[in-house]
Amino acid sequence: MLAKMKTLYLELPLRGKFQLWFMPLLVVTAASIGYMSYTTASNQVLDKISQAQDNISSQTVAHLDYLAKDIYDIYSYLSLSSELHDLLSPDASYNSAQVVNSMINRLLSTRQFFQSLLIFSDHFPTIKFNSLNNNEIISYDTYKQSDIYKYTVANVIKGAWGVEAGPLKLFIGDQRKKVFYSKVLVNPETLVQEGLMIIGMTEEDFRRSIIPARDNVEIVVMNESGTIVSDSSGKWSGQSFTDLPYYNHTPMEQVDWKQHDEQWLISHSASSATGWHVLVIQPRTQELQQLGQIRWLTVAFVIMILLVNVPLSWVVSKLLLNPLKQLLKSMRELQAGDFRQSVEIELRDEIGQLGRGYNIMVERIRELIQDVYESELSEKEARLRMLQSQINPHFLYNTLNSIAWMSYREGADKTADMIQRLSVFFRFNLSQGADIITIEKELTIVENYLFLSQIRFGDKLTYAIEVEPHLTQMRIPKLLLQPLVENAVVHGIEQMEGQGFIHLFVYESEGQLVLEVTDNGMGIPAEKLEQMRAAVQARQRAVAPDQADGFALFNTRERLRNYFGDEVAIEVNSRLNFGTSVKIKVNMDRVSVAGGDERDA
Repeated sequence: MLAKMKTLYLELPLRGKFQLWFMPLLVVTAASIGYMSYTTASNQVLDKISQAQDNISSQTVAHLDYLAKDIYDIYSYLSLSSELHDLLSPDASYNSAQVVNSMINRLLSTRQFFQSLLIFSDHFPTIKFNSLNNNEIISYDTYKQSDIYKYTVANVIKGAWGVEAGPLKLFIGDQRKKVFYSKVLVNPETLVQEGLMIIGMTEEDFRRSIIPARDNVEIVVMNESGTIVSDSSGKWSGQSFTDLPYYNHTPMEQVDWKQHDEQWLISHSASSATGWHVLVIQPRTQELQQLGQIRWLTVAFVIMILLVNVPLSWVVSKLLLNPLKQLLKSMRELQAGDFRQSVEIELRDEIGQLGRGYNIMVERIRELIQDVYESELSEKEARLRMLQSQINPHFLYNTLNSIAWMSYREGADKTADMIQRLSVFFRFNLSQGADIITIEKELTIVENYLFLSQIRFGDKLTYAIEVEPHLTQMRIPKLLLQPLVENAVVHGIEQMEGQGFIHLFVYESEGQLVLEVTDNGMGIPAEKLEQMRAAVQARQRAVAPDQADGFALFNTRERLRNYFGDEVAIEVNSRLNFGTSVKIKVNMDRVSVAGGDERDA
């Protein structure tokens, strides 16, 4: 038998031998690829579903935390109200009741999801707010018999979250289930428990605001004790976690969230703010049914390979090699610098896509070369326009200098000095486009401004500028001090009667560069001074642009932070009718010294 099979093999044509060895290898390879493809696709689908569920649970927890924070803010605001504690005391006043009711109406009218608020007390009738109806509410004694009341009293600091379940109804006759937060009211001064506050909403509104709608996805929200607060269908609300079919009715405290039933895909997240748990559940089999098409396509692909590849292997090899040779020849021409290359491939398979992709790549390269050329041309034109634009400032300087020279010749020395100072002021303001200049140049700008202002105000304005010599070449943002000096002139000196004095002092103190502007002007009212200090400390602009002082100080602070970082300080001190002082403090290790070119500029 073996000898006969050996004879048949030796007599078999070469093509037959090739097929004899190639067919089993092809079958095994195709079957392995099909199995690996199906397995990989299954894992990827399950991973994507798991990631999507994790995102849904994280989003739901984020919504929960936001909603809980809003409720905590309402409780904190009311619990710190002296009127509320006065109302809950044995000697409550009528005015306190009006104030408390007004506060509650104002708080809940601005929050669309919170419809009810109850405040129970042994010394005062129950305070009720319900935007849905005027139903009679549960009595305090009845509420004290509920489990949620006992849990609330046992957790005075963090309170308790609950949902109406069984006979517990906050509003008698209202069939809509409520989700609520319950917490003991403690007097912050005496630490005496004066009552209990409940803030609630309907379970339907809670579900709509917290749980996103998803097809074939069930979302369950539970509190710390395992009570289901809400779910995407609304059928589990008020029931226990052990009623769910997903963890074999195991108590929640014994559940290992990482282990799931093979029948379900479950994601779990917990809220650090409320202690609640969120489950996102999908049936595993339903999701895997989508992979059935992939499985059958894989089988069909294997069969097609077996039927087509064997008889056409030589023909296909020739069809494949000819377009590739054409493409290779074109690529060599492209490497030689001919960017007009293009290949014509009629195939629509991967080789055809490769050829069309190659043609698109060559076209993109040609366009990029053209774009680079046009960009360099535009850059040269922009540089030319910039050089041309510099003629205008130089013309202004030359013109002002000519006018000053003519004024000197005609004996108008004071006018000539004004024009000369104005020319210097403009020149240093522009500073050849530089945003960072030395303290010496900045003081020159300030001195020219004060000189021109002194001519305007005459003997009413005097000034002094002092700077420690070793600080003159320190670099600071341009026009940092001039706006502060201008504020001192306009808001401090101009409106006062009598002699005005401005003192500008730049010095080093305790490792910090200090730039101080002081005047003896009108000063700043206390309320406005606080607004200005708040503007300086704000992380975002909190003043309107028409509030010039606070707006200017905020912008000054932002410029300093952009250049020196967050370790900068602006101090504003003022006394009405005595004057104002503004100090800018920067750590010396954040300040750089100008180079020789900058000093000579």
